[in-house]
Amino acid sequence: MEVSNISSAPSSISASLLNKFQLGERLLVEVVQKLNNGEGTVRVKGQNMHALLETSTQAGEKFWVKVGNLNEGGLLLIREPILGKSKDISSAPQQLQQIIERGLPNNQEIIALIKSFQTSDMGLFRSLFGSMQGTSITDELLTNLKRAIPQWNSFSEDNGMEELLSSLKKLGLNYEQRIQQMMKLDYPARGIEKQRLQETFKGMLLKIIQSPTSEDMSDSDSPLLQLLQKITGQQLWFKTGTMDSAYMMLHIPLLNKEQFVPVQIAIESARKGLKMDEQHCRIAVLVETQELGEIGIDAFFNENSFTCRVLSNGLQFLPDLLEAVVPETRERFAKLGFHLERVELGELDQNLEFKHFLQGSRRTGVDISR
Repeated sequence: MEVSNISSAPSSISASLLNKFQLGERLLVEVVQKLNNGEGTVRVKGQNMHALLETSTQAGEKFWVKVGNLNEGGLLLIREPILGKSKDISSAPQQLQQIIERGLPNNQEIIALIKSFQTSDMGLFRSLFGSMQGTSITDELLTNLKRAIPQWNSFSEDNGMEELLSSLKKLGLNYEQRIQQMMKLDYPARGIEKQRLQETFKGMLLKIIQSPTSEDMSDSDSPLLQLLQKITGQQLWFKTGTMDSAYMMLHIPLLNKEQFVPVQIAIESARKGLKMDEQHCRIAVLVETQELGEIGIDAFFNENSFTCRVLSNGLQFLPDLLEAVVPETRERFAKLGFHLERVELGELDQNLEFKHFLQGSRRTGVDISR
């Protein structure tokens, strides 16, 4: 996938050398060095150059690339897919590109869900429940949702990851998978599992939508329909895709003192068998807070260490805040086996590559900047 507006790396390629590259040219790249923040050094045409690298790339690798973009700021080298592992999506129409990456069928409804989820308002849960005040279904759905989503303070505990996974199951992100597994069960185990499925947020939402007294579901502005589309879109993005590097996107509300806190998460990593490799990954988080506004976290993990950039549009308060929280953060990650090397600050609105990454764009090869 073409990636643009990547933040510039330090000057490394002269104008005279840049002129030696041709759009579409096929080149052999050797990764000389890779740093924890996704930057590194590559050797192309006998020259060492500073570059931004995809998450799964490792030092010592050699692979073929094509020059995908060429301008005064540098060039984008797109890695050729490995035969038998990746599909060649370079010639696929733009609207099909992401469903091919996700390993999904070419279906217009699926394409619409994939696209709409990327740009949907993270305040959807809050606004939709606000619009349903006074209806007969508000209390029932709201109670179920509050039971499903995680509490903000639960992530400060050692079992924060387990709490998140439990919440995703309560929302019904594995709803269809559980139905398939349920069909293999004997009675009465099948009946018990069916009841549990109906207690998930998606199960209750489907039950209300399918009831005879439900509102007209042909109305695209229906709050219930928008909720169902949001959850179904999340299910499509929760899978890690079919590319050499795994990618997933998560939109989830947290509950803090009875208030919804929207959170966006995007993770790209090397693959470790059927799982994502937590020691070689990039994790981006965007949180909408009431007191501090939007706060972004862009972290790069490499082996047992990582670097982190904190992004905000109000940089004046960040230094004092980080000075207070970094020691505890360093200590908590040390217990997990990770060493925090450094923390940087950045302007959120200026970091477009971070925002694009949160919406499904990722580094597909080597980006060399002047």
